[in-house]
Amino acid sequence: MKLLLSIIIIFLLVILQSSLYPYLKICNAFPNLILILVLILSILKGSKKNLVWVLFGGFLLDVYSFNNPLGTSILSLLLVSYLAYFFSQNIFKKTSIFSVILIGIGGTLIYKLFIIFVLLIVGISFQFTFSQLISQIIYNLVVLVPLFYLIKSRIK
Repeated sequence: MKLLLSIIIIFLLVILQSSLYPYLKICNAFPNLILILVLILSILKGSKKNLVWVLFGGFLLDVYSFNNPLGTSILSLLLVSYLAYFFSQNIFKKTSIFSVILIGIGGTLIYKLFIIFVLLIVGISFQFTFSQLISQIIYNLVVLVPLFYLIKSRIK
């Protein structure tokens, strides 16, 4: 039942992200809900416990983004999930707002840079600016921090 509920939530978040959020763009960036929830679950539960989120969410992100090769978002979310869990367990022993912000910044950077790297290797043209990256980081943090503490209060 938890698996089915997770899949339904992932599907709804990807639909929301691909249909509504493009209208909320600032500097050609909007929050990535799947990335944010993968970061939150990696910090709170570990990288193995949110594998469904990573695999299904990454697959749907690849399907709904027309310029990503299939599997790019899955691999980048796997990398982000593992690194977020590693940093939350080994570097930041105690979860604080500072550690959540740093993991959010790092997770967004790694996600975007990995996708850019793959697009460069494959030879797909894309539009990228530094202001878009900064806007994406800030936008993700604005959603990540309150959502993290809301989910943390509900889980534990």
